[in-house]
Amino acid sequence: MMKKIRERRLHFMIFSFLLGIFAGINLTYTLVAQEPAHKYLDYFHRVYQLIKTEYVDEPDTKDVFFGAIDGMVRSLKDPFSRFLDKDAFAELKEETSGNFVGVGIEITIKDGQVTVIAPIADTPAMRAGVLTGDVIFKIDTTLIKNKNLNEIIKLIRGVPGTRVRLFVNRKGVDEPIVFELERQPIKVASVTHAVIAGKRIGYLKIKIFSADTDREVEKALRAFNQKNITRLVVDLRGNPGGYLDKAIRVCDFFLKKGDTIVTTKGRTGAGVIEEFKSLESPLYTGKMILLVDQGSASASEILSGAIMDNKRGSLLGEKTFGKGSVQKIFNLNENTGIALTVAKYYTPSGASIHGTGIAPQHAVPLIIFSDADKKHLSAIYREKVVEQYVKETKCAYTEEHKKAFAEFLRRKGMPLTDTAARFLLKTEIGKLEKRPAYDLEFDTQLVRSLELLAKD
Repeated sequence: MMKKIRERRLHFMIFSFLLGIFAGINLTYTLVAQEPAHKYLDYFHRVYQLIKTEYVDEPDTKDVFFGAIDGMVRSLKDPFSRFLDKDAFAELKEETSGNFVGVGIEITIKDGQVTVIAPIADTPAMRAGVLTGDVIFKIDTTLIKNKNLNEIIKLIRGVPGTRVRLFVNRKGVDEPIVFELERQPIKVASVTHAVIAGKRIGYLKIKIFSADTDREVEKALRAFNQKNITRLVVDLRGNPGGYLDKAIRVCDFFLKKGDTIVTTKGRTGAGVIEEFKSLESPLYTGKMILLVDQGSASASEILSGAIMDNKRGSLLGEKTFGKGSVQKIFNLNENTGIALTVAKYYTPSGASIHGTGIAPQHAVPLIIFSDADKKHLSAIYREKVVEQYVKETKCAYTEEHKKAFAEFLRRKGMPLTDTAARFLLKTEIGKLEKRPAYDLEFDTQLVRSLELLAKD
């Protein structure tokens, strides 16, 4: 097998998130002679001629062929491969720029269900309480079973200021939850950083791997170095992925020169292997822990795998999403194309995490709600109890108001543990405020990472 090792020759290939952010102009076609294709091409041509000559109404030629292309791609049964018509192509360009109109969720098809990979920070979905793992089954009045991602995205997106209702099923909650969200322009700010108050530990949150992520991470790490911060938490929770080259560049900041970052492999027998290695000395050499969860996908899993397999740091949290495939876009014209899965990626140890994810060395669940709490959550969400309480009382997040809210829930027959009640109250009050870089009150994973880093 021919092996091609090309360090940094990315050909604009990137890992997708949500419906995928794809780039690339390379056009290649390979004919695999598994069985005679001309027989099926004859069928195709025959059906087209029948439609053109016999169908009761005059068909639109473009619609016929675009429908056929869409059908071919759907037959792959791969949620990350899709036909990009004019609208989908335009949406793709918006996503690539980091600016689009929507509600702020990254979704995929998982086990046949439309599943939230992660809500984007400081967006309507995040503020409303949409969570990683939520399964969307209806949008407004439309049941979305058997619809592809292009169709689903069109239902969710729309004119800024208009509203959309998402009906979701959530693990541990008996009844569906309805979120009514206002569509807004979404600007993805990819990086925030801070020094944990009272500790000599840095906190770096990477929300997504966008066009500016490497520069923003470099700026943050240089600031930590100037302050002599030698212990660092890198938070990748809810990071759905992004550009491959940006993830590789961020790996450069932490790994030794020559360390393997990721390997991509195409179809078995095709012989194309690309191996990416760190090209520079590390910018940051301090001790580090990466926080991950089920919303950490694609490019964030590349960083996680590279750090763990090179023994540069440890992972803490929950198993990652498991999105380990590579997509490229093939242009049909300037406005249409197809996004096609062309390879899978492997961590430095040679593991493929596609469909399985990466298990952290330190398994720490983020527990907010007990089983007893979950018995009342359906009614609390359905009746918008917290939203109405905060609106009517205009309360603040003080000890007095925490106790009053917990008592209010008990009187309504919806008692929660103190932790759950405080979490709901704080989340609702904070919807209209700018969120801090970190919050230690409920974040058991971040607290545990600080404990481990403080041991040295």
